[in-house]
Amino acid sequence: MVWRLALVQLFFTLSWTVYVIYLPGLFKRAGIDASILPWLLIVDQLIFAAMDFYLGLWLDRGKQRLEKLGPWLIAAVALACMLFASLPWLSSDAPSGVLIAAILLWVICSSVLRVPPLFFMSRAVAAKQDDGKALSLGMAGYFFGIGVAGAAAPYLTITLKNIDPAVPFIVASAALLVTTLALRPMLKVEPKPAATLKLTQVLIIDFKLALPLLLAVALFAFGVQLHVALNSAKYFTAVYPAAALEWLMPLFWVGFCIAMFPASEWLKRMAGTDEDDVMAQISSATQVLWGAGVCGGAALVACLLAPSLPWLIAFQVLAGAAWAAVMLAVFSAVNAMGKASAPSETGLWLGAALALMAMATAGRIALVLMIGGNANLSDFKLQLPWLTAVFWLLAAGLAFVFARAMQRKSGV
Repeated sequence: MVWRLALVQLFFTLSWTVYVIYLPGLFKRAGIDASILPWLLIVDQLIFAAMDFYLGLWLDRGKQRLEKLGPWLIAAVALACMLFASLPWLSSDAPSGVLIAAILLWVICSSVLRVPPLFFMSRAVAAKQDDGKALSLGMAGYFFGIGVAGAAAPYLTITLKNIDPAVPFIVASAALLVTTLALRPMLKVEPKPAATLKLTQVLIIDFKLALPLLLAVALFAFGVQLHVALNSAKYFTAVYPAAALEWLMPLFWVGFCIAMFPASEWLKRMAGTDEDDVMAQISSATQVLWGAGVCGGAALVACLLAPSLPWLIAFQVLAGAAWAAVMLAVFSAVNAMGKASAPSETGLWLGAALALMAMATAGRIALVLMIGGNANLSDFKLQLPWLTAVFWLLAAGLAFVFARAMQRKSGV
């Protein structure tokens, strides 16, 4: 299950990378004004955010229909793959409105590969004796695939530059469909009956209680967006003007991938051996979250101040490792929060976390648009590296506040 999830997320994220690389060319072939391109990317992310939240909520409310949902999810992915593979042809032979509609429908259909795999994985591993370990490994696989795709993105940008778009669009679609079909067994696994669950706590975690955690997730995600997309290249060229960025930019994601499975094991050990002790899971996850946030914030400051290329490489890898721990801790915490609620709200909190990350991506694109079109904000742009570190340190503080609030809630 772990590597199936990793491959699905790898090809899903790579398909998005291919889309972003070729979108300007597709717009040019379709005769669409290039100025709307960033706005379309923002809309794409907002659709992801809306679908993440809606699907999470729907999965929680539709428990009686989950057994029949698997084929529909596969069908949605198949339709998404067909639409994606057709985009190069639509850009040449169809009206521009048809191309835009196909892109938006592709985004909507492909969004089923975000929250539902995490939800079904959580549901499936509930039937296993070593629930915590299986869940932690499954999440590590899910995010490992995203990390590998992030590391490969700079290479793809160069490699695909002179390749006809039909080839990568078809290959990415076929690979994603095949790997998604391999997830079918996970969609059929039944959790252990509710009567056998022995949760040590049943909590009602409302928006007010979860607000510090949600704000922390937003700040962490926005900080990573700024660091990877806007700051890192400047850091490398500042210490080594002849830097080959296609070899250096992936280092953040290399650290992310290297740390993912060790962080998973660390998180499981902190939670203890009782897989039904949800408060232990929430407590351990939030401790890892604020600790990794502090380490990551320090690493981001170190990247800004790095005196030479070897030091910068080390700090980039460390920052990526901190992001791996943050991601695992966030989704371990929200999964346990949902499991601890009565009725279960696992989908709701998983969807909320992923939606915030999609909104952070949209926010980063909007910020680039705003800065690029306003000369008065040039000084603000110079402060972005410092702001990125501040966002992470603030997020770590909010995670600590949430951890203390959960301790008071549970009477610890």
